[in-house]
Amino acid sequence: MAFPTLHTLNYEDLNDNFTLMADYIESVRDALAGDRQFSLSQTTATPLVSELGDGDVEYTITISLKNAAGKLLDWYNGKVKLAIEDDETEAAAVAAINPAEGEHDMVGGQLDVTVTMPTATWVAGKKATLTVSAPSVATNAIITGVANATFIATVTADPE
Repeated sequence: MAFPTLHTLNYEDLNDNFTLMADYIESVRDALAGDRQFSLSQTTATPLVSELGDGDVEYTITISLKNAAGKLLDWYNGKVKLAIEDDETEAAAVAAINPAEGEHDMVGGQLDVTVTMPTATWVAGKKATLTVSAPSVATNAIITGVANATFIATVTADPE
């Protein structure tokens, strides 16, 4: 009778697997201890009055959950809260975001958001502010307590 072929892991592969698992556990432990923050691909913009009069101005912002060393917490697949606000008084000048305000899922520790400042007569100095925060409904231990992050687009006067 022949013995079945045994499938074994190469010693090096086994060590790699344990190293990956240990890194993951350490990352989650550190996040639970407070080592996590929102990082935005862009935090400010200065669209010109003329640009906003000529057409919509859009900014795609990548929101990432990272540790203090800047490493993406790519294992996080949970909610984050988005809000948009502007201080322009003209009715047509209402900033918007996609996805819309509310709680949305990060996938792999990231979420892309498009901030749109629509075609309108914006006044120099007015601002559109995207605020990223921990969710208030779908809370969890990883995201609770993370400080808010903002992207602020400040309308700028055209150069003379």
